[in-house]
Amino acid sequence: MPLVPLTSQTLSGVSTFIFDLDGVIWRGESPVEGAAASVEQLKQLGKRCFYATNNSARSPQWFVDRLQSMGINAQLEEIVTSATATASFIARNFSTPSVYVVGEEGIQSLLRGIGAEVFTVDNVAPSEEIEVVVAGIDRTFNYEKLKWAQQFILRGAQFIATNRDATFPVEGGVVPGAGSIVAAIETASGIVPLSMGKPEPAMLLEILASYNLQPAEVAIIGDRLDTDIACGSRAGIGTVLVGTGVTSLETGLEATGEQKPDLLFADLPTMMGALVS
Repeated sequence: MPLVPLTSQTLSGVSTFIFDLDGVIWRGESPVEGAAASVEQLKQLGKRCFYATNNSARSPQWFVDRLQSMGINAQLEEIVTSATATASFIARNFSTPSVYVVGEEGIQSLLRGIGAEVFTVDNVAPSEEIEVVVAGIDRTFNYEKLKWAQQFILRGAQFIATNRDATFPVEGGVVPGAGSIVAAIETASGIVPLSMGKPEPAMLLEILASYNLQPAEVAIIGDRLDTDIACGSRAGIGTVLVGTGVTSLETGLEATGEQKPDLLFADLPTMMGALVS
């Protein structure tokens, strides 16, 4: 938790806001009303904005393009994903590793970018010497993908999860997330993975270190207690829950421990009203 909890009175002193995307900026295919205008208003006030998402299916450039299509002038260096955090970790700890991936093109392309030899169920041989198994969101997940992930982990490959979100929000509700897939592999292998996404603080700490930011001047804005808010608490920064995604404000008010947000707002425009008042 931050040394001094964020309050409505200290919100204006935050220099850097880190936004979750699903449930905060957009929900499914639709933008959240007022979100883009709120982000641009923050920038006009001189605030720095970053975007941290557990979505490992897409490349950072995809997120830039989508944000810009919604009227948010995002830059590539402002995007941090569970996939970029995973690739950074593997690059630091392995030299040209062989990686079996249960995941989509976003994580696969990032791993190729760090020099990893990437295998999927479509091109892996049973005899392959796999050093790392990476699991993330995979909307074509099936038994064969599960089986080979299990087999390589049981042979000694390190098991890394991009994130453990059980679900993610879409228009009209939620659908299974990466955590559902990770849980299947964990059950089959009996091995608990190292998780890189929220609520683990790796993504947020990467932003703080890269830009020499102090935790007291940073806040994360999210829609989930178990990922966004817990992550901010573990990183020691301010936490803001908005009620436009998975978690209702009523549930947020009842939260305790690392999942208790410093501030709660119905949406980003309401937060902006408190910030500039």
